[in-house]
Amino acid sequence: MIRALMNNAPTRQDPDAEGRFLSKTESKALADRIFAMTTGGGKSNVNIDSRWTGNLRWARNDIATGGDTRQTSINLIRNIRGAAAQADTNTIADDALRACVDRAEALIVLRDEDPDDYPDPLPEIHPHSTPKIWFENTVSIGEPVLAATADRSILPAERANMLAAGYIEVVADSHSVSNNQGLFRYYPYTTAQYSITVRDPKGIGSGWAGVDWNDWARVDPDHLAQVALDKCLRSRNPGAVEPGRYTTILEPQAVCDLVSLVVESLDRELAEGGAGPFADSRRPGYSRIGQRVVDPRITMSADPMDPECGFIPFDWAGEPYTHVNWIDGGILRELTYNRGYGLRVLGKDYALPNSGAFRLSGGSSTIDEMIANTKRGVLVTRFSGVEVLDMNSLLATGNTRDGLWLIEHGKISKPIKNFRFTESPMFVLNNIEMLGVPQRVFHPSAPAIVPPLMVRDFNFTGLIDAV
Repeated sequence: MIRALMNNAPTRQDPDAEGRFLSKTESKALADRIFAMTTGGGKSNVNIDSRWTGNLRWARNDIATGGDTRQTSINLIRNIRGAAAQADTNTIADDALRACVDRAEALIVLRDEDPDDYPDPLPEIHPHSTPKIWFENTVSIGEPVLAATADRSILPAERANMLAAGYIEVVADSHSVSNNQGLFRYYPYTTAQYSITVRDPKGIGSGWAGVDWNDWARVDPDHLAQVALDKCLRSRNPGAVEPGRYTTILEPQAVCDLVSLVVESLDRELAEGGAGPFADSRRPGYSRIGQRVVDPRITMSADPMDPECGFIPFDWAGEPYTHVNWIDGGILRELTYNRGYGLRVLGKDYALPNSGAFRLSGGSSTIDEMIANTKRGVLVTRFSGVEVLDMNSLLATGNTRDGLWLIEHGKISKPIKNFRFTESPMFVLNNIEMLGVPQRVFHPSAPAIVPPLMVRDFNFTGLIDAV
């Protein structure tokens, strides 16, 4: 019998009451215990992530595992006159905490001192946003609900003589940031993720669908299971097509898989140091802020208060996240930087942190309309194994997965074998033909909302056998 994820509980005002993770009071007390163990003066910063995770997994049309885990992860950063070192532990017993402190302090002697690179700690007076990212229903569902969800997800595949595998994860989490100068920030949140793959037993077709939200009520497992099954059935018996440059329709998940590389490269210090895609090659020491870098229809933003794409409102240093348009109308407006770089170089006593969450603007076109406007091209479900080959251009490689189709004369003509691609998301975002409606996708590391895109001359460089 599958172990219950948790008992159903009534809605409450205090998300700490169930004891699934450390409360605000417990997190503060734990940080104070660690500070009391430090020696030699200096500054100390403690990050505590306390998490309860419930999960259910199925494979080959049968529920395989279910259960829950509880974990507390502690990161300590010690800084003495700019020489900094850190250590981690997942145990809160005194002996383990002392060992963690000792490791960090022992490593400091190996570091160079640079007081200018480590500004005074952020004062508590700097406020942060308060997004609604805790949803009681996400973590109050019990075994019967999750088992029924898995059964409903399996049934369509079973009836079609296909094989389904999937995973549900619900999380109750708290994160706190403390320092020995008086800063303490704490925020609880929930997340829910669902993904499913349906495959032909003969290995000749595969379909996938998935999404993550803070609110389990926003997940539609029945719809996602049907999407995965439909993709599997339509992708069976793929034929080989020559690699090359194709007009390509990227479903939202494929867009996220590629464009997340751009989000990860939004680094001002890197750019002004002459590296990365946003360095100005004509003006050493400058970034491309103020220049057009992608199609003028594209705006890339992040906002912790976004009701559909919100996130924890401060970073590991306690710096608050704010609404930011990284790219606005195709023009690069901002790049991330830490507070040390802001003080040393920019004359700003604050940071502009990057959460990794993002919203990409879109249009009103449907995927069917994009297909109808394609003379010859390719429809991509998603990518896997994406890796950057060149940091300065963001040239990347990876594989298509779980459904790839050839489009001819405005219609899908047949499923085709998967491709390896070699392409830059910067090239893609500068070769857009049509944009669709943005939607939430599967990006568990940070929320993402992106549209489908129809792009010119996407570069597929080889065939692969995997489905």
